[in-house]
Amino acid sequence: MKTWMRLGLMTVAMLGLGACSGDDEEEPIVCPQVVVFARSPTGTCQSFGTSCDVPEGYLRCCGGLFGGCATGTGCVDDPSDTCAPGASADCPGICQ
Repeated sequence: MKTWMRLGLMTVAMLGLGACSGDDEEEPIVCPQVVVFARSPTGTCQSFGTSCDVPEGYLRCCGGLFGGCATGTGCVDDPSDTCAPGASADCPGICQ
């Protein structure tokens, strides 16, 4: 019985140590659950559950109902639309 117990403990220890080794692993990306609005290069603003969910090539929408921009960027007029900035909540800008 003791032999089986030792064998089991050694197996668990080896599996545990194997999972912890690996210095080349990347740090996990943390994405808080905050609604982010972004627009495709040819579309309108849509919501995403986190900033990590926004596909590459999309521009973050801002202003009105869409909120502000990340630190270090500002909300500017979106040159691809025809609405005047500040005219209404449905005329978003883009973060740059």
